[in-house]
Amino acid sequence: MMDIKEYAKNHHIPVMMDEGLALLKSKIREYNCHSFLEIGTAVAKTSLEIAAMYPDMKVVTIERDPEMIQQALSRIETSPYKSRITLIQGDALTVEVPSGPYDCIFIDAAKAQYTRFFEKYVCLLSNNGIIVSDNMNFHGLVDHPERTHNRNTKNLVKKINKYKEYLRSLEDFKTTFYEDGDGVAVTLRRK
Repeated sequence: MMDIKEYAKNHHIPVMMDEGLALLKSKIREYNCHSFLEIGTAVAKTSLEIAAMYPDMKVVTIERDPEMIQQALSRIETSPYKSRITLIQGDALTVEVPSGPYDCIFIDAAKAQYTRFFEKYVCLLSNNGIIVSDNMNFHGLVDHPERTHNRNTKNLVKKINKYKEYLRSLEDFKTTFYEDGDGVAVTLRRK
């Protein structure tokens, strides 16, 4: 996987930080997840890491950027997991995905759309499944928006904060926020 990390770094492609990925994998083990829906493939780093966890792990991943799709496809096709990873090309808000349920839904795409992604895909979550959202701290700017003067970044940070409030407001779900990586939220149904 090192070549993917190196490629992502050299081409300024955001991929999940190692600490966040370690947390995601630990939660997948803790909740015995064997099906994974990823919103935001990028270069397929996370998809490949998750597919490698269990021999029966099924991964469905969605990407809309044509350049990222080509990068992801080339990596998936040359991997030993190609038969267990399905890449869906298109906008996650409009594409159709194979019906679930999914044990883990991972949101790591357009940060401004997190609430809409959650609302669209929560119906595909298995009863004991988890929804994991990355970039909850957005490079420390969520807690310290004064560190940027870029208006677009400030608006994005506001939307991430609104998403965090949305998660806290859900009556049927409980969310725990972790500082690992760039901040990770893990949401599950209340029992």
